[in-house]
Amino acid sequence: MEYNGKHSEEIEYLNEIIDLLKSLLEYETKQLENQKADLIESRREMWENTTHSSADFEKLTDFNQYLSALQAQTFTYTELAKRISKHEKMLDSPYFARIDFTEEGYDDIEKIYIGLFNLMDDENHEIKVYDWRAPISSLYYRNEVGPVEYKAPAGLIKGFVSLKRQFKIAKGKMEYFIDSNINILDEMLMVALSKNMTSKMKTIVETIQKQQDLIIRDLYNDLLVVQGVAGSGKSSVALHRIAYLMYQGLNLNLRANNVIVISPNPLFSKYISNVLPELGEENINEYTFENIFLKLFENKLSMKTKSENYENIITAETEELRDFLRKYDEFKGSFVFSKILDRFIEYYEHKLIPFEDIYYNGKVIEKRELAKAFLLSGKLNMPTGKKLKIIERRILEKIRDNRIERRKKIEKAVNKLNNHEFETMSFTRLLSAKETLALTERLKKFTEFDIFEIYKKLFSDISLFKNIAKGLELPKNIDEIISYTNTALNDPYNLPYADGIALIYLKIKAEGCDLFSDIKQVVVDEAQDYYPIHYQILKYLYKYARFTIVGDINQSIEKSNELSLYDDIISIFNFEKSNKIFLNKSYRSSYEIGKFSTKLLGDENYTEFFKRNEEEPVVFKSNSSSSLQNEIIKTIEKYKTEGFSSIAIICKNRKEASDLYFKLSNKINIKLIDYLDYDSVLEGTLILPVYLAKGLEFDAVIVYQANDKSYNSEFDKKLLYIACTRALHRLSLFYTGKLTKFLK
Repeated sequence: MEYNGKHSEEIEYLNEIIDLLKSLLEYETKQLENQKADLIESRREMWENTTHSSADFEKLTDFNQYLSALQAQTFTYTELAKRISKHEKMLDSPYFARIDFTEEGYDDIEKIYIGLFNLMDDENHEIKVYDWRAPISSLYYRNEVGPVEYKAPAGLIKGFVSLKRQFKIAKGKMEYFIDSNINILDEMLMVALSKNMTSKMKTIVETIQKQQDLIIRDLYNDLLVVQGVAGSGKSSVALHRIAYLMYQGLNLNLRANNVIVISPNPLFSKYISNVLPELGEENINEYTFENIFLKLFENKLSMKTKSENYENIITAETEELRDFLRKYDEFKGSFVFSKILDRFIEYYEHKLIPFEDIYYNGKVIEKRELAKAFLLSGKLNMPTGKKLKIIERRILEKIRDNRIERRKKIEKAVNKLNNHEFETMSFTRLLSAKETLALTERLKKFTEFDIFEIYKKLFSDISLFKNIAKGLELPKNIDEIISYTNTALNDPYNLPYADGIALIYLKIKAEGCDLFSDIKQVVVDEAQDYYPIHYQILKYLYKYARFTIVGDINQSIEKSNELSLYDDIISIFNFEKSNKIFLNKSYRSSYEIGKFSTKLLGDENYTEFFKRNEEEPVVFKSNSSSSLQNEIIKTIEKYKTEGFSSIAIICKNRKEASDLYFKLSNKINIKLIDYLDYDSVLEGTLILPVYLAKGLEFDAVIVYQANDKSYNSEFDKKLLYIACTRALHRLSLFYTGKLTKFLK
C-alpha cells in the first residue's frame, strides 16, 4: 500500500463513490416502495373495474388497457430492482481499476475508473465508474502505459494512457492498490488464483487477459472457434462474452432469451450458473443434446445421456467391446452417416411415401398425381414433412370448395331414408363431418410419418442400407454396427446416445424445426466431444444464430481429435466471417501441477503456464486397498488443515466412485456426485467419475487408482490428464499394484 498523496486521493475518491451509492440506494429504495404500492393499487383497480369473463367483449378493451399499463409499471419496477441490486454489489467493491487517458488533440487527462457496472452522478451527468464492458475499458485489458487506441461507437479513438492502477477494495474499504508501467494484471491474477475454489464458477473481470478480451469483445465474426488448453479460462471467457454481447443488447437487439449455452451435462450447467447473475445479467437457457432430444420428441422416446455413454465405454468388459462402442459412436457421428441419412430421406420421398387414391364427392385424386405433385414440389427446397403438409392443405381446400355440393347430395340421401323427417340437417352435418374425418385420417397416412419407424426401416434391411450408402466409405465392421443398432432400437425408451443424436438430425432434416428461431447467439462448450453430426444439427436448429465454440482437443474422452476438428466445424457452418483462436496459457493449476500434467501429453512446450509456485504433485503407493483408503483420509485431513475447502477424489468411472464412497462415507464427511443426481452442491469433499469432473476445478484433487490396470490405453491417458488438470493447488495420485506407464 502506498501511504502518500496518491493514497489519500484514492481514499477520498472511494469515499465519494460510497457516499454517492448510499444516497442513490436510499432514493431508489424509497422509489421502489412507492412503485410497489402503485403496482398493488393498479392490480386492485384492474380486478375491481374489469370483467372476469371473456364473454363480455365490450369490457375486454378496458381490461387490455389496464393490462398494458400494468405491464409498463411492472417493467419499470423490475428495472429499478435490478439497478438497486447492482448498486448494492458496488457498495462492497465499486471498482477494481483506473486508467488515466488523454485523447489525441486534447490536453485534459480523464481518470477512468472501471468496475462491474456503470455508475453515473445524475446531478452533473458525469460517469464516475465505467462498466468493464464499455469500449474505453478495453484500454485497461489490452494496453500498457503509452500510445493507445480503441473502437467507440463514434469511430476509432486514439490517445495516451499515462497510468494503470489496480485496486483491492472489500466491504467498501481500500485494502491496497498497485501502479505499474508494465502489465499489472499478472500481480492481481496471482492474488486471484491463490484463493480457494467456490462451489460456482467465479467472474474474471478483474483479471481478463489481452487475448481473452479480444474474444470477449469480438463483434465482427459470425463464428468464433476457441482451442484452449486446460485452465486457460475458455469457458469463463465464453460466458463473459455473452455478458458483453448482452451489454451491447440495444445495438444487437439481444436479450437473455435470445442466447443459449450447449452444455456437456447438467452438473456443468449448475457450476456456471452464477457467472451471468454476478455480472448483472439474467441467466440464459442451458441445453444439453439430451434436452433437445426430449423437446423434439416430446418425451415419446428416450435416449441414454452422454454421461451414461461414457460410463458404458469406460467400463466395457473387454478392450474389443470398448473399441466397438467407440467405433459405433464415431460412425454414427460422422459426415458419412449424415450423408446416408440425407440419401435415405430422398429415397423415402421417391419410394416409401404410401400415397393413396383420394375419393370425394364422386371425384378421385389418383395417388400417381399426388406423387407427381410431391416430387415437383422438390424445387421448394423445404423438408419432406412441410411439402407433404402443403399437399394435405391443398386437398382439404379442394374438399372445402366442394363441401356445399357434397352436403346437398348427402341431404338427398338422408331424405330418402325413413324416420329422419325432423333431423335431416343435423344428421346430414353428422354424416358430412364423419366423412371429412375419415378422409383426413386417410390423408394423414401419407402426409405424416414416424421418424423413429423410418430410422428403424433404414437398418432393418442391410441390402437397402448398403445400396443407399453406395460410393461412401463404410467402416469394416458395418454389419456388426447394423446388427447392434437393430437390437438397440427394440427399446425406444433406452436408445443409445449416438442413435438419439441421429434421430434429432433425421427429424430436423425430414420435418424442419422452428422451435429455436428466436436464438441469436449460441455458445458450445467442450467442443472436442462432439462429432460432425452434432454441429450439423446445431447449424439447422439455430438457423439465425452466431456461434462461439470452445474446446480442448486434449480433453476428449471417447474419440481421437486433431486440430482439423476446428476446420471441420468452420466448414460445416460455412459463415462468411469465422475465426479460430488459440489460448495456450494455463491459469488454473499451480506451475508444478501444470508441468506434471502436460508430461502426460508428451508435449511440454505446447502449454505456457502462469508462474504460481506451490507444492509438487505426490504419488502414493499402498499394498492394499484398505491402507490406500486410510492414506486418502489422512491426505484429505491434511488438505483441510491447509485451508482447502474444495477437495475432489476423481475415479475412472461411476462404479469405482460409488464403491469407494461407501467405503469412506462412514469415516469422513464426503459427497458422491452421480449423473443420476445433479443436485449436489460442489463444495466440501466430493467423489466423482472423471467425465463429470470435466470443466470443473477444485482446490485439491486426489486421483484414485492411478495404476496400469485403470490407465493403460491412449484414451485412458486423456482421462488421467483431465483428472490431474482439475487441481488448483494440490494434486496427489494413489494406487495399488503397478503404477501406470504414463507416470513413470
